[in-house]
Amino acid sequence: MVARRETLIDDYENNKRMSRRAQSTLPRMPFQTTSDLAQHFRSISSRLSPAAHKILYAIHVGWIGVCVPTFVFRHLVTPGLIGDGIYQVIWAWLIFIFSWQMLENVFLMTHHIRNFYFPRPQVNSSRIDYPPATAIIVAYLPNEADLILETLAHFRALNYEGELNVILAYNTPHMLPVEHDIAALQKTWPEFTAIKVSGSTSKCDNVNAVLSSITGTFVGIFDSDHLPSPNSFELAWRDLLNGNDVVQGRTKINPKYVDCFMSRLLAGEFEVRHGVEHGLRCAAYNYAVFGGSNGFWRTDVLQFIGMDPCMLTEDIDSSIRAMSYGYKIAYNHNLISLEQPPPNFNALFKQRLRWSQGWYQVSWRSFTNIFFSNFLSTQQKIGFNWMCKMVLPCQLAVAHWQSFMLVCLTAQLGFLSVLMITSMWAVPQLLYLFFFAELPWKWKGIYLFSCLPLMGFFIFIDLVAQVRLCIGYSNWHVTTRKKVDRDETGYSKIPHPPLPPALSDTAPHLFLSFWVTVAMI
Repeated sequence: MVARRETLIDDYENNKRMSRRAQSTLPRMPFQTTSDLAQHFRSISSRLSPAAHKILYAIHVGWIGVCVPTFVFRHLVTPGLIGDGIYQVIWAWLIFIFSWQMLENVFLMTHHIRNFYFPRPQVNSSRIDYPPATAIIVAYLPNEADLILETLAHFRALNYEGELNVILAYNTPHMLPVEHDIAALQKTWPEFTAIKVSGSTSKCDNVNAVLSSITGTFVGIFDSDHLPSPNSFELAWRDLLNGNDVVQGRTKINPKYVDCFMSRLLAGEFEVRHGVEHGLRCAAYNYAVFGGSNGFWRTDVLQFIGMDPCMLTEDIDSSIRAMSYGYKIAYNHNLISLEQPPPNFNALFKQRLRWSQGWYQVSWRSFTNIFFSNFLSTQQKIGFNWMCKMVLPCQLAVAHWQSFMLVCLTAQLGFLSVLMITSMWAVPQLLYLFFFAELPWKWKGIYLFSCLPLMGFFIFIDLVAQVRLCIGYSNWHVTTRKKVDRDETGYSKIPHPPLPPALSDTAPHLFLSFWVTVAMI
């Protein structure tokens, strides 16, 4: 009877989705529009030499990064020039910003306390009819040949209560020995299919090529280094049954590959990024975004939306287009997947530069789609305020306004007071780091003392990404993977660590952390 009720609810949600598709006038896959725009900008980049590229980077990064506007305002602004009216505007702006941030922190901390200290009630799985599911693992084999067999072994060991089919969508410019192992695995694993995508040059090419091969009611998309928790597909289906169309899980750095200062720093950064950014969107604005991996889609929605090969961050683009149609994307903090960090600084720089440029690219193209969509609430549209800040004219205006405020406040209050005011952005990150992050204290300390330089590094990357987007430079750089030593059986010599336990088992006392949180807010 319960299973029948769940089926009726799912049929009702399917009918609502089809109705939204019929009402929407937005393009489903605006590939051609994007291609024309990309070709227009790329023509600018092709006419510029590498030296000209570097000069543009130096001008833009130097103007903002070296705080040229601040020095200019410092020279122009004199104590008698700034009247009381201007200071009233500045203080009104600061009160508005910090009040907004405090309200977001209240929502965020409530969300974290509910997730970490009050675990979800146990669900009787026997009363849920789990449908067939599909897992898509995307790989560029020359880069991931060392780890793909271990990833496939992990997926084979998943004990999903329904039928789980696994599709490996990969591309390679030349034949590799690991392809023979993959072919042999297909003979012993009936639920596994390997599809070599000829002519593919990106992850979204691989995903689009296998959309018609999906047999499950819902599908999980994973990068080749991702190891999801054993009950991921069950948790994802329960969220999809609640009226969601996409569910995004939480990503953690695999402790197996944390062996240097940079990887420990990234482990802390991933914890804070997923805890603060994803948690805030979910708690305060009632939406989430698909992060490219460890995300679960209803099959019909993914086949309808697809992936745009012209976008550097096709995952964010597909999220925006899905929400433009009224599809609901949820975030589940308990859907954990482990991934490998970039092995060196060069790989990290290329990865984050592509991410940054991709977010700007999506913002520039989809700004109107979001704010003029009939399917998003006012609350959700307010949550997309980051899009406004990523449109280049708006960002330049904000940067110069902040420089002007900095000069005025320093003249009135002094340097230390202004430093304390401008450090308020770190409050939610530090709260999450010390009370909720599932990390060793040594790693927390590394992130604490490195977060400011890391933030400067990300700002530098954002500035370079803005120039690249303006001149049409959009070369795709694959994130390199760490080479793994293997024994004679072909498996890693490093023992694989268990997935981290729920924080509710080892967390500090609830009331102490709650009152300290309130005090810091």
